[in-house]
Amino acid sequence: GVTAEIDVLSKTLPRVADVLLRQARDIDADMIVMGAYGHSRFREAIFGGATRYMLEKATVPMLMAH
Repeated sequence: GVTAEIDVLSKTLPRVADVLLRQARDIDADMIVMGAYGHSRFREAIFGGATRYMLEKATVPMLMAH
């Protein structure tokens, strides 16, 4: 079976993705499960994309649903 944990985190770092990645590291997570969606290329160029950043920086497997 799967043991899942739900946490409510405060944005303590500039990037939400960094908060999620730090939490995964701190709790020694085996996997990150999250939803994913994209914005326009313009918006992502200006503000960045959390989904893309997570995929680039994650150190554990990720399961994403779109």
